[in-house]
Amino acid sequence: MRCLIVGAGAVGQYFAARLAMAGHDAVLFARADARDIINQRGVTLRSAGGEWPIAVGAAASVDDARLRDPFELAIVAVKSFSTDGAAESIASIGACDQSTLLTVQNGLGNEEVLASRFGADRVLAGALTVPVDRVDETTIEAPSKGGLSLAPVGSAANNWVIAAFSNSGLPVRAADDWRALKWSKLLVNLTANAVCAALDMTPAQVYADPIAFSIERESLREAVDVMRASGVTPVPLIDLPAPQLAWAVSSLPSAILRMFMASRVSRARAGKLPSLLLDVRSGRRRVEVDWLNGAVAVRAAAVRMRAPANAVVTKILDGIAAGSIDRGLYRAQPDKLQADIEAARTNL
Repeated sequence: MRCLIVGAGAVGQYFAARLAMAGHDAVLFARADARDIINQRGVTLRSAGGEWPIAVGAAASVDDARLRDPFELAIVAVKSFSTDGAAESIASIGACDQSTLLTVQNGLGNEEVLASRFGADRVLAGALTVPVDRVDETTIEAPSKGGLSLAPVGSAANNWVIAAFSNSGLPVRAADDWRALKWSKLLVNLTANAVCAALDMTPAQVYADPIAFSIERESLREAVDVMRASGVTPVPLIDLPAPQLAWAVSSLPSAILRMFMASRVSRARAGKLPSLLLDVRSGRRRVEVDWLNGAVAVRAAAVRMRAPANAVVTKILDGIAAGSIDRGLYRAQPDKLQADIEAARTNL
């Protein structure tokens, strides 16, 4: 099988490495500087105590010779704010005219963008639960836990995609409902992420502070409530029990929930900082919060509900990224953030 992976970050390189290990021809579509270094070095995967240098090709323009032969699969592995650009690139590559498109992106809305451009029957929704870290430009590190869950957006079967990952070292399984799949992954992505970034606090600091944790819980509870109101039921992901998380957020007393979630977050993150906090601290001008917490707020309005915690956190992080809000304004001040959420709740 030939596979094009659009996006040469940690996740894109991980998929290229896994597919190449399974004997497939994997090509990364990347920026010119990344293309050159990947073509020189390949990709090195570190996992389960081993290290595998893998020859992987990369292209940066639609007329590259590596993009002439047809691709059966195209994987979209860019940040959600780049989905439109990724779709444009795929549409410009003749070798992708018949490709099945698999999005492994976080957040809500990416499947709809791809389906509107290419048709629902060509699109697969994916939820990757392998935490992949970038060591350097061409070296990635991933544990042996986690895997990839797939669900078709249209009516086309996806068994052949699952079979293609045989011998790749990545567990893959099918799911029935792509919306449930993406909402379930969203719950995981919301955990110890945006609230940490808004307060410029680590997950351990947020979970140790009663006010900060109450904001964290409120944002998660809003997501669970909107999910239920939308008729979506959480489903288990590989090594991530989303239904149990949804139940705990809604049902457990606050003190018990704090202990339960603090322990799980600590094990899952292993001291690594959440993506939105890293983005804010590095001064990135675009962040994915609109497709995470922002998506909860938008969908809440669609079902005539309110999600003030998610709406306020989204507004703050968008403002920090745009430079209109000082990053230090809410730093370690959960009481200020809580007051803004309460004001938003009153004004809704």
